[in-house]
Amino acid sequence: MMNRKATTKISQIIALMLAAVLVLAACGGSSNNGNTSPGKGNESASSGEKEKLKVATWAGAEELREFEELVGKVNAGADDYEITVQSIPADYYLKLQNMIAGKQSPDFMWVSQEYVAQYASLGAIASLDEYLTDLSTYNQDDYFQGALDVGVYNNNLYALPWISQPYMLYYNQDMFEAAGVDLPSNDWTWDDFIEAGKQLTKDGEWGALLSNMPTAMYAWSYGGDIFDKEGNIVLDAPEAIQGMELYQTIVQSGISPARAQADSMGNGDMFKTGKVAMFIGGAGDDFEKTSNFKVGMVVPPKGSEQVTFSWIGAMAMASSTKNKPVAAKALVDLTNAIHEWKVVAPTKSGFDLIKESRPDKEYAVEAIRQASEVARGFNNQPKQGEIDGVIWEKLTQPIEKGENVTETIKDAIEKLNDVIK
Repeated sequence: MMNRKATTKISQIIALMLAAVLVLAACGGSSNNGNTSPGKGNESASSGEKEKLKVATWAGAEELREFEELVGKVNAGADDYEITVQSIPADYYLKLQNMIAGKQSPDFMWVSQEYVAQYASLGAIASLDEYLTDLSTYNQDDYFQGALDVGVYNNNLYALPWISQPYMLYYNQDMFEAAGVDLPSNDWTWDDFIEAGKQLTKDGEWGALLSNMPTAMYAWSYGGDIFDKEGNIVLDAPEAIQGMELYQTIVQSGISPARAQADSMGNGDMFKTGKVAMFIGGAGDDFEKTSNFKVGMVVPPKGSEQVTFSWIGAMAMASSTKNKPVAAKALVDLTNAIHEWKVVAPTKSGFDLIKESRPDKEYAVEAIRQASEVARGFNNQPKQGEIDGVIWEKLTQPIEKGENVTETIKDAIEKLNDVIK
């Protein structure tokens, strides 16, 4: 896994480059401005010719083979469009931005949640709302709200989620039983987590690993946040402050190895090798297959509210796509098909798939379902890459170093305001 600082730096570079190239593309003009009316856009479909559409993906190797097979099945059931796959397994976002700038944008693109607001604000992707209203194949109520929300920018839906990996609390049942500690449950509090962690920490073994958990999740536990849905900074609200104080309390409890040590040993590897008893990670992680102990999984601990983070992948439609009504239909068909392929689906109807495709997870299906009900992404902003950098440097690190929480929050807000102004 790429370390947090490197990931944040790359995100900042991509954000700046994409903004620049889209401005240049707009200045260059185009015979098709991406605003084709629904009536004109249906010409090729009504004449019997299939609309040619392209989807960009970061999938490679076996995942790509499976995706291409899935796309083939979708195409076989369509009479008005045909989708081809463009695989970009390396430097995905850098290459995607160059395609957009060169007026060679794919019709659809996979995006992780933090890119939706950025691409929407720059006009690279199209709002889907008007095209989904009358589609019988689109069932908004089937989506978990937290997963659907990451595709929304300025109250418009720009992307449909195709996977949602809620973060779960994994635990080493053998370590718990050997220490005589009660196993975690779905209604655990953070106090329960800390107490168990202390009992499990001894001689080169730790109770828990924290470095994989987003800082914002602590604020969410008490109803707080860093940004609200309108883009306002709310980090200094009492609920957010309480969450940051909780974070520092857990760090100072000594139940987790230092971040540098965890990074050097490998976060997931420390859990797999029995160095830590508890690990917060995605519901689809393969610990059940790769560990030589009995693995358990529950919803992460709660404060005043039960909530968890989810890594969410979505698919957006380019603003330059010519036949948007047909393209939107294809987008829905394709995402619906992916929901039957990828675990964990962002839909309520997708849970039986877990038992079929990941029988090793069958024991935890109800816990994953419960987590999905309360899972969410960030309230992402157009400059999310820069924001993530500030959160890491001005919030996460100072809190872990034991600096005053109130002063740390004040400094972080000042820097965040510099980014978004």
